[in-house]
Amino acid sequence: MSLIISSEKFTHPLLKPILLELTEYFEQAGISFFVIGATARDIVMELHNEKSGRLTHDLDIAITVNDWEQWQKFEKEIISLENFTKDKDQKQRFLYKDKFQLDIVPFGDIMKQDSKIFWPPDESFAMSVLGFDAAEEASLKVLVDEEIEIKIASLSGIFLLKIMAWKDRHHKNNKDSDDIGFILENYLSINDQRAAEQHYELVYSDDQTILTGGALLLGIDILEILKGYPKDLETVKQTLIETLEMKEHSILINQIIETHKTISYEEALKSLQNIINQLN
Repeated sequence: MSLIISSEKFTHPLLKPILLELTEYFEQAGISFFVIGATARDIVMELHNEKSGRLTHDLDIAITVNDWEQWQKFEKEIISLENFTKDKDQKQRFLYKDKFQLDIVPFGDIMKQDSKIFWPPDESFAMSVLGFDAAEEASLKVLVDEEIEIKIASLSGIFLLKIMAWKDRHHKNNKDSDDIGFILENYLSINDQRAAEQHYELVYSDDQTILTGGALLLGIDILEILKGYPKDLETVKQTLIETLEMKEHSILINQIIETHKTISYEEALKSLQNIINQLN
């Protein structure tokens, strides 16, 4: 069963047209894709009658690819379409109508053993795609204007991908930690009915706040996503454990409280600890 959304709730006028064209192409090519990143986050929020409060000017998707030969074939086909061109600098980036950024991340059999992809020809640019298989399995089917059905990452799936992205590139900027903080702030509000019906005593106990209670539920959901992926689960858990061991020197915690002034150090610390506790 698909969730339903109106494109009137999209924050950019080009989002529906690009999704229409991509869906048509990928169906013909027999390639599976799902929406990740900020667009997935915004759609999830809108499905729960909430807003992210942020303007999204790009689209991130992930596609299953067997090898680089298939990727190169796909790349040639996508830029042969009328409205798509290739960005000259970013290997994963395309442009729609010369102004709307489209980042496409390949995963699947193209990955190496360490769950990374290495872009040809010199393989100097590497990207972690750990967690993508699990996030796709847990993705949500969404029907846009009753015209096109797309798959989007769930909010817990986005958190999983953001933790892995942060591990990969946190030294460059605080974008991933900002998104992680946003999910922590909003997770309970969009899952309040399920939390009350299934986990009331745990999530709403006197020693929990909206933030830390939401983190408990998030930990439960991440464990469910990763139940068939023990290596991914261990990597996520160890990443969070190493973060907590740094305490006040934790880069992730400091980036979260820098980008979200309403989150205290103590709440951020307890939230991450709550997630870890549910992953054990």
